[in-house]
Formats: sequence, C-alpha cells, structure tokens
Amino acid sequence: MMNEFSQYTERRIPWEEGAQGPDAYYCGSFVTMIQRVHFGLIIENVLIPDYEDTPQLVEIMKNHPDLPSWPRVKTQQHGDIVLVHRPLHYGVWIDIDGGGVLHCVRGSGVVYTKGASWQFSGFGRREYFRHVSKI
Repeated sequence: MMNEFSQYTERRIPWEEGAQGPDAYYCGSFVTMIQRVHFGLIIENVLIPDYEDTPQLVEIMKNHPDLPSWPRVKTQQHGDIVLVHRPLHYGVWIDIDGGGVLHCVRGSGVVYTKGASWQFSGFGRREYFRHVSKI
C-alpha cells in the first residue's frame, strides 16, 4: 500500500550508528526526522555514545530534555513515539494498514512492523508517548 511513509521503506534506508540522515539513520535520528517532517514537532536529537550499554541508554532517555512534553499514554495513536523494551529501541506508531511501528533497525534499516505481527518480530513490550499538543 502506497502512502506518505512508503518512501522510507522503499528506499531501503540503512541503520548506521550516529547517522543523521537522509541516507542513513539510527532509531533516534529517524524518530526525530519523522516527527519534524510529518508531524511538525521538533525533538532534540541526543547522540548515543554506546548503543550496547543499556543502562546508559535508559539514563539518556529518562533525562531527555523533551520528555516532559511526551507523557505516556495507554493506547497508541498516529504519530505517537513507541518505546520498545528488549532491545531498547524506539519508533513511531503509524495508523496505516492496520497500524504498526515505523522504525530504523540495526541490520535491517527502515522498516514498518505491523502491529498484528509484532509478537513475531523479536521485539519486546511497547510503551506509547504522545506529544502534549495532541492530548
């Protein structure tokens, strides 16, 4: 199904540590770009020094300067940030084709994982965060 987000999956944009786009991203820079381009929201992009250091990643996310503007919500809505547990990762919920997560994954690049197939994706539990302007 063609939509405004297909351009990212069709171009097969790769994941690259610290990449800021447009030819490669890591999950954080991809979420930042999607929020800015498609939802008009500016999020400070935080560079991550060590992607393998989960405790450090948790601290970076907990102390992100924009976190107060993104409260946790119980159900997903188009444009919400999706925080994934195991491995720690994030993307954007897109309400297309039944809904799913648009994200940039190490080893796969930009992909769209449908909500219905999430349990088979290898990713763990999801939490949803919505910008205060949309609540």
